[in-house]
Amino acid sequence: MKKLSIAILTIAVLSSISCKKFLEERSQSDIVPTTVTDFSDILSTGGYPNGIKMMPQLLLMTDDAEYYASIDPRPGDETFYVNCPAFQWQPDFIDACRQSLSPNLLEFDSWSVFYSKLMRVNVVLQYIDAAPGDAKERDRVKGEALALRAWYYFLLVNLYAHPYNDPAVSPAKSPGVPLKLDGNVIEETIARNSVAEVYAQIGKDLELAITLLERDDRIGSKVFFDDVAVHLLASRVALYKDDWEAVVKHTDYVLEHHPQLANLNAGITTSIVHRDNVETIWAYGNHRVSDIVGFAAVADFSHDLANTFDEKDLRSQYYYYYFPPEFKPFITVDYGINKYVEAQWFLNWRSSEAYLNRAEAKIQLFRKNGDAAAAQQALADLNTLRSNRFAPGDFVAWTMASGDELLKMCREERRRELCFEEGHRWFDLRRYGMPEIRHVYASAPGKTEIYVLKARDPQYTLPIPLEVLERNRALVQNTQISGVRKPE
Repeated sequence: MKKLSIAILTIAVLSSISCKKFLEERSQSDIVPTTVTDFSDILSTGGYPNGIKMMPQLLLMTDDAEYYASIDPRPGDETFYVNCPAFQWQPDFIDACRQSLSPNLLEFDSWSVFYSKLMRVNVVLQYIDAAPGDAKERDRVKGEALALRAWYYFLLVNLYAHPYNDPAVSPAKSPGVPLKLDGNVIEETIARNSVAEVYAQIGKDLELAITLLERDDRIGSKVFFDDVAVHLLASRVALYKDDWEAVVKHTDYVLEHHPQLANLNAGITTSIVHRDNVETIWAYGNHRVSDIVGFAAVADFSHDLANTFDEKDLRSQYYYYYFPPEFKPFITVDYGINKYVEAQWFLNWRSSEAYLNRAEAKIQLFRKNGDAAAAQQALADLNTLRSNRFAPGDFVAWTMASGDELLKMCREERRRELCFEEGHRWFDLRRYGMPEIRHVYASAPGKTEIYVLKARDPQYTLPIPLEVLERNRALVQNTQISGVRKPE
């Protein structure tokens, strides 16, 4: 266990992610794990994403968010200013938010947040095989750790690198993120692996995680990774790679084991994003995703997003609020998020995503091969989901259309269903080709400004935080716009 005493240096620091060296952490504990159960405890307390906010900066960056104080700002609205650099897609938004004294600063540094989690996961994977304990528990812990590592790298490479399916850049030549696959403290710098290499490691980890977790005969608790959750993640990874056959394979498994959908017509007793919701496959986290200073007061659910919902769609009651004009003396926004109303479990993976992933893959196969049966199967998935979002008398099933029209319908349904959940919209816009987004902002009373994220804008790939670059001189910064982004 000599090596373990070195590796454990990476475990205990949960509060400090500002380090002298890239990924380096210091121990505050002399406890050395030895058994499978010890490593299970490390994973559950330090490897899982409990207690952290997941990429809250993305809440500010998509077309799903709108700034409502653009015409007549009120006292108190200026609190949004501390995070407006993210809303404006400024090239060094973290540094700009630091200068404006944003309390969300550390949470915007997803690079350090996720690599900190990866260190703990890697310690488990490095030593679990030699640890004494029950073989079934070892398989379970190792499977969960592999799935977590795949997920964190999937998020990192989609935040800080070009999309895998970007036709302008080969994933084999496109800089991704550094792959660190052990838990040892390092002194040397680490260069970026390619996007293709990162995805290859993600695929390798998921394949083994699936093998291990499919052996697990526990009844799922929904708070730990199981085989269904890992297949759902694998379907998402395949979707981002345009690997349509793999998407279908993995979603078939998910929906065979967890086809349940919440019937909004019958009402639900929890928010849609909750551990106890019937759709939930995996639930995690205990912080409000919208807990960003100034956001709920003046910037919230956009008109553009609200206008995509049919007036009879029951999600207009369960996914967002509408505040009529008489509320204006008290509430600035016209619409507000209504997905997060409980005290915990604000993030989850749901079976609805599996229906959407499979439908999109089937539509793409129809567009690619003219497979009309695939198109009908896609429609069946979409209509199954939609039939649970309308009253029976209001539901109108979608019928056959061209491949392009079906894809448009599917993507709009995806936007409605998954809005404000785990960065889906931002990541989807990236893989859709990175279209233009416009944000309206008021820098002063009566001074309306329009900021534009242009089509294929460099800011669709987030800048690596400056502190990270200072710690690791081998890293090369992503291409950014020069200077400050100015309004039109």
